[in-house]
Amino acid sequence: MFGGIALETIYWYTLLICAGIAVLLVIFGDVFDFDGPLDPMLLVPWLAFTSLFGYLGESLTEWSSVLIFVISAAISSVLVFLLNFYILMPMKNAEATLSSSEKTLEGQVAQVVTPIPIKGMGEIQLQSVTGSINRPACFYAEQETMAQRGTKVLIIEVKDRVCYVIPYDGMLKS
Repeated sequence: MFGGIALETIYWYTLLICAGIAVLLVIFGDVFDFDGPLDPMLLVPWLAFTSLFGYLGESLTEWSSVLIFVISAAISSVLVFLLNFYILMPMKNAEATLSSSEKTLEGQVAQVVTPIPIKGMGEIQLQSVTGSINRPACFYAEQETMAQRGTKVLIIEVKDRVCYVIPYDGMLKS
């Protein structure tokens, strides 16, 4: 008994509340970025596992409540460590798409799809083994002529999904 309430009841309600919070974290977890010592993505499962094993320990054994809590906390800590190390960390480091990042586009040669005027935007297409992507493009430095359809260009910089290009003849002039 803790404060006149059976420990089984406390463990049970904690487990139910953690399950509800876990569902909300699965749905809205990516909206919030928690960078602190108490990450809800780790705290909630720890509380849930501790309350689950505490409830089972209180229901199925005659051990002391303190021993059950310590064993539950230890098992929960191991499970949450494994959850973090093998599931959450790889998911945080994983790319969301197969498309290349903007920085990897710099230095690549592309083909003009929509002509690029001297002071304006056109469109380029990059071919790769995973397919092709089209991006808006404009000149990096001022040019004398516009880039016609089919012209090869070199991507110098990418800002806000716009590629800044220069004409490419196969060899750069020094």
